[in-house]
Amino acid sequence: MIAETHRAARRKTASLPNGDLMPRLGFKVVRSRPNNFRYTKLASQLGMTTRSITRVSGDEFKGRLRESSSDWMTFDQIFLDEDYDLRPLSRYGELAALYQRLCREGPPLIVDLVGNIGLSPLYFFAMWPEAWVVTVEPDKQNFTLLAENVGQRKQIDTILAGAASRATRLKIIDPKVDKNAFRTETSSVGLIPGITVTEILTNYCAKGCIPFAVKIDIEGAEAELFSDGTDWMNEFPLIIIELHDWLFPGKRTSTNFLRAVS
Repeated sequence: MIAETHRAARRKTASLPNGDLMPRLGFKVVRSRPNNFRYTKLASQLGMTTRSITRVSGDEFKGRLRESSSDWMTFDQIFLDEDYDLRPLSRYGELAALYQRLCREGPPLIVDLVGNIGLSPLYFFAMWPEAWVVTVEPDKQNFTLLAENVGQRKQIDTILAGAASRATRLKIIDPKVDKNAFRTETSSVGLIPGITVTEILTNYCAKGCIPFAVKIDIEGAEAELFSDGTDWMNEFPLIIIELHDWLFPGKRTSTNFLRAVS
């Protein structure tokens, strides 16, 4: 818990100045050199910075970030620190071989809960280019930027919704936090549809997709997500999840996940 809190504080300390330095001066505080990507500033306008992100192999795409916001911390997490790079895993060879086998049978399916402004689905698509990525985001402002950032990729689908264990309505309960840290909860007056992984799985398997990976970073809502209807877990060879007991001490937000995965 202490290590994770320190890591988050270090990232935030570096990313907030970056949100000012990069748009105004064209450089940023770099803590490490990414393995797979290079990036350059293209333009800044109306509080937004557009960056070109290029994979070492040559694939290039663009991403827009809001200046002086948590978007820069998210960018560092995904494209600088490369938190979702699976190659350091001891079983990466098995995953890569499985991915290649799935590609021969149909598009491997990656479900991203949640997508924020689209950087994580862009990363997954860049690293697994034959996959079909489905990303879910509950906040309308984030979703607008998400749709713009991933709109250049036909194999990334976006859903304006929150992750839930059943079909329900959700609301954002902390709208004043950083834009990468919104939390949702079920509410009878909520305006956000709650979508289940089972529903996504059913829809995309009907289109010929084959489950490969699901990424879950939903700020403590994993307590509700894994409270019921978890059979979908058996369908995905890989689950990537951030648990949030460190953020909510004593709340046991990971209990349902640990019970389901065991």
